[in-house]
Amino acid sequence: MLTPNGLPAKQIEKLMLLSLWANKIKEEQEKNNGFRDKKFILAGLGKPTYPVNSTTVAAYLDYWQQFTQTTNGPDPVSEQAIDYGNPHGDLYPRTLMAESMTRWYQTRIHADNILFTVGGVGALRVVFDTLNSYFSEIPGYRVLTPLPYHGVYATNPMHRLHPIPVMKTKGYQFTAATLKTSIQEAYSRAQIDGGLPKALLMCNPSNPLGTVIPVEEMTRIAEVLRQYPELYIIIDEAYIEMSYVPAVSLLQLAPDLQPRMVVLRSATKALSAAGERMAMLMAFCLNLMQDMVYRNMSYFIHAPRSAQLAYAQTMMHFDTNEQQRLQTYYQKKVDYVQRRLIEMDAAMPDPDYRVQGAFYVLADLHELFGRPLPPKAQYILQKGEAVTTDEELAYYLLVQEHLMIAPLSYFGVSPQKGYMRITCSAPEEELCELMNRLELQLSLQRKLKETVQID
Repeated sequence: MLTPNGLPAKQIEKLMLLSLWANKIKEEQEKNNGFRDKKFILAGLGKPTYPVNSTTVAAYLDYWQQFTQTTNGPDPVSEQAIDYGNPHGDLYPRTLMAESMTRWYQTRIHADNILFTVGGVGALRVVFDTLNSYFSEIPGYRVLTPLPYHGVYATNPMHRLHPIPVMKTKGYQFTAATLKTSIQEAYSRAQIDGGLPKALLMCNPSNPLGTVIPVEEMTRIAEVLRQYPELYIIIDEAYIEMSYVPAVSLLQLAPDLQPRMVVLRSATKALSAAGERMAMLMAFCLNLMQDMVYRNMSYFIHAPRSAQLAYAQTMMHFDTNEQQRLQTYYQKKVDYVQRRLIEMDAAMPDPDYRVQGAFYVLADLHELFGRPLPPKAQYILQKGEAVTTDEELAYYLLVQEHLMIAPLSYFGVSPQKGYMRITCSAPEEELCELMNRLELQLSLQRKLKETVQID
């Protein structure tokens, strides 16, 4: 594959590469044809559209306005310069965040349990490199995670992901039974290759599935984890504010597991602040937290001090009313896309699959395999004349229909499945147009197959 600069793509994260091409082709079309062609609809990345939280805006304004007088005055005060802060995060925002998280989880959380990071991806890198330092003598140590999983989970060269096959369970739900079976399988394989399982990484609500683990199942998952005290437990709750059904954390249900837990929270999606890169980690083992602080310091020194304060103050004021407005806003969009997929016979094979959180819906578009790849798509992919994989389908839709949706092979699923992830955050009229274009493509392909069969 090639980048928009015409260079080999090599190790560029594939979803980011697709986004780069989407923006490149969009710019080319607008430059050459103005806006006469089909509008580009970019529904491949996690793009929040709910208005940015007003408390976040106010916190940033307050932070910067405190410097206005001194910078505009005749005698600038040196103490008003922005100095480096604590690599752990400034104490005041950590204290605020600990108070809000104590309220959220109904579990006592202290300022020392909080580490501000630069985005969720930065947080995961801190966790991965910390584990790498612990298990440097176990190359290819295993990290169990439900399949499909966020592509970033697979970017650590030192660990190997051991997929938990949740797409084989009813409703694509992560269950205690599948977890226990997968742990046992991981130990069996480790006898062959030495890659011992050392951590569980779970995302709730799931990205990309949008499923939420029921309270009863989470309790059973905790019971399984008690049987394996050697496993670290990494909980990605980047979308927890966007749960449409009751969602509970292991942090609440299993306080005895806290010493080996790391919990990730993010302002990226729920607070509509993706570009501000606000996130945090919570850990309850002093040594683990200290090691993560060292890693965070080596990458960033610390998260921006303004962002720490804005994130903490926002969560202090984030109440059930705000959460309900957020959920209502996105659930309406998710329900619309799910309904349209059912109507056009492109829903996922499991009829029990329901999106219960986040703003993604999976679609089964394998029927579009066989569509002819446009020359531009062939150039990008450096292969193929017809669509045979979900990635080729993604570039076909991008070039032919000006649609960007994400192949599920980017989340660990077989590219031959033809499953795609649709981000359901756009305005209703844009989602309608997106679904209309997909429906038209399916209709054309079905008619073509009927014609071939008749001939």
